[in-house]
Amino acid sequence: MVKPVINMLASDISHMPLLVVWRDSGVTQRHGFELALDIANARQEGRPFVGMPERGPRLLDGTYDFLSGLHIEPYQARARGDKRFVYLAQAQNDWDDRIVATQEILSARDLEGKKVIVTSGAPCVYGNLRHSLELGGANLERIEFVTMQRGGWGGHDAVQSVARGEAAAAGIDAPFGRQGEKLGLHRVEVPSVPVIHNATMCSNIEWVQANEESVFAFLRSMVDAIHFFKTEKDRVCEILERTHAPLIGLEGPDEIEHLQATWASLLSPKPFPHPLAVWNVYNLDVAHDPTVNFIGPFEIWNTSYLRAIDDSQYIDELYGSAQQAANPAVNAAI
Repeated sequence: MVKPVINMLASDISHMPLLVVWRDSGVTQRHGFELALDIANARQEGRPFVGMPERGPRLLDGTYDFLSGLHIEPYQARARGDKRFVYLAQAQNDWDDRIVATQEILSARDLEGKKVIVTSGAPCVYGNLRHSLELGGANLERIEFVTMQRGGWGGHDAVQSVARGEAAAAGIDAPFGRQGEKLGLHRVEVPSVPVIHNATMCSNIEWVQANEESVFAFLRSMVDAIHFFKTEKDRVCEILERTHAPLIGLEGPDEIEHLQATWASLLSPKPFPHPLAVWNVYNLDVAHDPTVNFIGPFEIWNTSYLRAIDDSQYIDELYGSAQQAANPAVNAAI
């Protein structure tokens, strides 16, 4: 029997473009459940406030059935002997953040001696920003990184700060790059680096094993939500305009369309983790920690449920063929 309401917590508001479309597009009802969605560290009327340190405990105590994110803590928990955290699926394997800068900044190396704003200290954000800049030829020791609180308006505020001349550049989520362009800024091209980022489906293996029918329904609906996001542009933009745009301060339909197009190009029809993306996030914060690195990169992954769905031809038939359902390529430079 499928659980009538499946509860999910998003680790960050930046995960929400896919998640609100997943919730509001009607795909979950086709699989027999409603998706209830909360955001960590965000105050929403009528919804509970969940602090960042509470994410893992709230998943393990059954408050939430799934958690979007939590990219490092499961390794740490497993190293302590707690093997309940498990990853079941990965919506994207590439970094969606952008670097926007003033016009005189033409390359990563031009940021040396300058101030760069980051909106999160998380390895999959700040760590990947540093990695990309380094691959782009910058000496990180010569760049001053300043962390700005993320939250709903983090990207908006970072772009505004760069436009005011308070920093040379900022690493921001994709929709805010369009805002930066309107303010006279531009995108600095740096090498794309694969990484486990945004909507990673984490759960409690004990709950998963006791609720396998719900797990299959949830993962099929995830596949459907990704297909909907990629193929129903107008309906996706309507959902984003109504639900997500007010939360993060998007300013006009062009920014909403930019958000939809960016995510649509990154989402994986078959939401498996890419090995290079897993290795990169592992290398950013686990591989060099001797108290944790005896846990292997894939020990916390269980893709058997998603594999069963894929083996049934469910995804190939949705897209018309296995070739049409191929995941976006990632840059092998890690």
